[in-house]
Amino acid sequence: MTWYDVAPSYGDGMAESIWGEFASRKRDRVCVCTKVGMRPPKTSATMRLLKPLSRIAVATVPALKQHASRVRPTPFKVPLSAALIRSSVEESLGRLRTDYVDVLALHRPTAEELVREDIIRAVERVIQDGKARAISVAGDLEAGMTALQESLPYRFVQIANTPLESNLAKLKARSHRHRTFVTHGTFSGLNRIVAKFNARKEILVALGDLGYHGSPTEIAIAFLADYAFATNSAGVTLVSMFKKEHLDFNLRRLKHDPTPDRLNAVIAALDMGVED
Repeated sequence: MTWYDVAPSYGDGMAESIWGEFASRKRDRVCVCTKVGMRPPKTSATMRLLKPLSRIAVATVPALKQHASRVRPTPFKVPLSAALIRSSVEESLGRLRTDYVDVLALHRPTAEELVREDIIRAVERVIQDGKARAISVAGDLEAGMTALQESLPYRFVQIANTPLESNLAKLKARSHRHRTFVTHGTFSGLNRIVAKFNARKEILVALGDLGYHGSPTEIAIAFLADYAFATNSAGVTLVSMFKKEHLDFNLRRLKHDPTPDRLNAVIAALDMGVED
C-alpha cells in the first residue's frame, strides 16, 4: 500500500496529523491525496476526551457502532474560493509534515465551481508553486463528468463505484484523454447486494461456479472487493481498513486477480434483480 487518502475533515480533523506522524520518515515511498472544500465538525474538548473511550466501547460491543455513528458530528461543505484553496493547502501541508502533496482534490465541488476562472487559476498556482503534483475532483458523477472537459486542469477523478452505482464505466466512456480514476465506496452497497442474492438464488449458484463460497454476506463481500479491484485495475481503489484482518482480506482478493469478464454475467443479473 503506497496511496493514502486524507482530508482536513477526516477523523474529526485529526487524519492529516496522524498521517504526518506516520509518514514523516517514509515520504519518498508513499503518495498522499488531501482535499479542500469540507470542514471538520466543531468538537468540544469533552467530546475529544471521550472519543478514545467510545472506540474501546464499540470494539467491545460492536452493536454500539450504529448508535455512535448517529450522534457523531458530521463535516460540512464550504464554498470553494481561491483564498480557501491557498489557506487550506498551507494548513494541510503543516499537518501532513510535508512540503507537497501528490494530489490535491477539490472535495464535493459543484460543476459551477469546477469551471470558475478563479478556481482554475488557484489550483494551477498550487501546481506552479510545487505544493501539489496533480489536481483532482472528488465528488459526484456530475462533477466527475465536468472534470473530464479537455480545457480543465483535473488529472484525477475520484468517484464512488459499485455494481449498483457504476459511475466509473460512465466516466471512462466519456473520457477522451488520459485520466487516473480513484474509486471508493467498495462495500457501501453490501446490504442491497445481499438482499438481491437472497431474492435470486441463481445468482449465488453462478457465483459458486466462479469459486465464491460461504454465506450470502461472505460471498457479497468477496464479490464487491473483486468488482472494485477488477473494474479499476489501472487506477487507485480506496478501501477503509480498521484491522489487520481487513488488510489480509484485501490482499487475498488482489491475489485472486479477477477480470471484469468473469464478473459481467453476475453484474447483469443484479441489474435484472429485485427493486431496492
